[in-house]
Amino acid sequence: MSQPVGEDEVLAEYPIYLTTELTKYLYMFQYPMRSTPFNSKNGPNAARIKPKAKMVELDLPLDTRSSNYSTERGEDFAMGLNDKTIKTAYDRRMEEHEEELSMGHSYKQPKKKEEELLDKMTLTSVEVPKQTKYVVGVIRDEELHLTPINTTVQLRPGFKYIDKIDEKWKAANKRIQDVEKLEEKKKGVEANTAQTLQVSVKNAEREGNIRRNVYSMSVRNAEEEDWQPIVYYDETSLQAEKVSEKLYTGNKQLLDCKTTNSEYLDQLSSQKPHS
Repeated sequence: MSQPVGEDEVLAEYPIYLTTELTKYLYMFQYPMRSTPFNSKNGPNAARIKPKAKMVELDLPLDTRSSNYSTERGEDFAMGLNDKTIKTAYDRRMEEHEEELSMGHSYKQPKKKEEELLDKMTLTSVEVPKQTKYVVGVIRDEELHLTPINTTVQLRPGFKYIDKIDEKWKAANKRIQDVEKLEEKKKGVEANTAQTLQVSVKNAEREGNIRRNVYSMSVRNAEEEDWQPIVYYDETSLQAEKVSEKLYTGNKQLLDCKTTNSEYLDQLSSQKPHS
């Protein structure tokens, strides 16, 4: 039979101070998909925030010169980073025709432009429901200073560029349908095909309106709120060191505790106080 473990020896007692100067702005970032922390060399090179919606985005640079980087796929995905339209066969044929008219018989096939590459990965935040309260604790001069954390978010890779590519292809296909519809009209084809297309578009619009109405007001407000660019500083930077000074309070006024020991224990265990 094992011997009962004695009480741990108290090595030190520190006074506790609470500061809230940074609470409004203090976020805790969790990275479920990362095994190593950022540093000054591989950290984000751009950041954005929606303060009201409590949403954050971080851009991580990708090494497009790496042997593990697929240039072909990088060119495909880069279409989702800009507002350029996807050129259909009709668009290219029209451009070539205009070039021939403007340059006459001296027309030559233009050189292929250097394609853009997907050169960043964006981490998108999802707010973690508040199931408990977190604080940041720092010790200085044998004093423990606590700052409550406002919001906890998890950041994972976002793929909005894929959604944008999908939207571009839908727009390109619609242009093709419009061109084909005009050509059929020129050939004297009956207009019932065009009417069918119009009905399908209207149905799609109605379905889209129904889906939009399903969104909650908070989601709509989050989508409507503009992103605000912010500067990301590594924890070892002078800027981060300067801000970290606000985690210490200069007001060391003693608080008068109104809670009994029993009430305090009940609050810790989420139990209702005894009547």
